[in-house]
Amino acid sequence: MIYDEYICYPVAYNILHYIFTNYNQGWAFAIWAPIYLGEAAFVLTQALSSDATTAVLLPQITAPFIAANLFQSLWCASFRPAFGDGWHKWISAAMLAGTATSLGLVHSSGAAVVASADATLLTQLLLPLTMHFGWTSAATLVNLNGSLASDRSVSVTKLIALGNSSALLATGLGVGLTMSQASPAYGLTLAWALAACANGLTKRVPSKTSEEAKLKKAAAVQKVLCQTGSFLCAAAALYTGFM
Repeated sequence: MIYDEYICYPVAYNILHYIFTNYNQGWAFAIWAPIYLGEAAFVLTQALSSDATTAVLLPQITAPFIAANLFQSLWCASFRPAFGDGWHKWISAAMLAGTATSLGLVHSSGAAVVASADATLLTQLLLPLTMHFGWTSAATLVNLNGSLASDRSVSVTKLIALGNSSALLATGLGVGLTMSQASPAYGLTLAWALAACANGLTKRVPSKTSEEAKLKKAAAVQKVLCQTGSFLCAAAALYTGFM
């Protein structure tokens, strides 16, 4: 992917960035199929359904839903080598953060309406939006790591610290929002993303230099953090789903 083409070799092993850009192009990103197919169904249903609950929800989520798609489009435009220097390297991460924040507003509005009514159909229609929210929450952290990794002067210590913090924050988000908003779909999506991180960390990191040796040790630690986070998010989702 883009950062590996022009950053120095040790930095390319920045954990969360490296594993997503090199080893998880397969099953990890398959989640986009149900997300976008589901969102297409969500949009189509608005034209075909006269459900009263949906009519109450749509005015509340229209603006943040449009904003989420605009931010997603801007991320596509900014996630490229041309934006890899100086402050420009942070733009793509900011666009993903905007996407996740906007989808978070959609999610909280949907959770409030679903909690106040018998809205089985609405719950099903909001499922892909919740998955999109969860995935972009994790992707924002990955992109942030990649942005830091593109700085050739950054220290390995900072890269490792951000990687560890990202794994812990993703776990906290997954468990916290799943429990507080009774959203097993969000927790399962974060569990999926963290499992993808852990899977990527099974790839051996070279240790020819002292910096690579540090990164190899960090990879082992972060693999455990990601595995533990995936388990905790999945457990929170199962607990919430059966309450």
